[in-house]
Amino acid sequence: MKQVKTTRNPNTASLVKTTRKSVTADSAKTVRKSVTAGGEYTREYFEKWYRNPRHRVKSPAELARQVAFVLHTAEWVLGRRARSVLDVGCGEGQWRAALRTHRPGIRYTGIDPSTYAVERFGKRRNISLGSFENLGQLSQTGPFDLVICCGMLNYINTTSLAAGLVHVASLTHGVAFLEIFTGADATEGDTSWPKPQSADWYRSILQNAGLTSVGLHCYVPNGRHAIAELEQAF
Repeated sequence: MKQVKTTRNPNTASLVKTTRKSVTADSAKTVRKSVTAGGEYTREYFEKWYRNPRHRVKSPAELARQVAFVLHTAEWVLGRRARSVLDVGCGEGQWRAALRTHRPGIRYTGIDPSTYAVERFGKRRNISLGSFENLGQLSQTGPFDLVICCGMLNYINTTSLAAGLVHVASLTHGVAFLEIFTGADATEGDTSWPKPQSADWYRSILQNAGLTSVGLHCYVPNGRHAIAELEQAF
């Protein structure tokens, strides 16, 4: 996962943080691997963006709060405890331990394009090689109670993003946490991504993918849950 977050916009009263994963803000996730010329996310990248206090965008306490919020939002929608999670662009799988603090038996599945992360943590943390772009080609046993795309979606080109969100919707039973920042957001961290689009553009592709916003980067697949009109963000 890549490490990115938003900073306070002086023109607004809101504070938005990004986190990430996928082939991607330590949820967006913190400091993250030093990228080689070939685009590989190495151990050095993760050391810098996830653990180095000078570069990381999220502390362990911030990650814990974010995970608790996302997990309990999914469980509010589901009406029960979450049993399965798909973490797309999971990096080293930092969300896994944080989730298991609350739900020790939760079934965690991670996907990341980093060969380093998969070779080092794949077996122990159930992380497979893959990316958001080829999500539709991966054999995942879904749908999942919670799907996470944290701190990585801004790195995906617009065509792949629109197509991948359709697959995310089909894999989501409860809630999808989809962290995306617009051109109007002030961000910090690893922002080596394409120029962000407008909020209206992102809303359009999310709606076309069959996802309804319930606020704070959380979405539910259309028709799967009874969401009150004013629970919806748009």
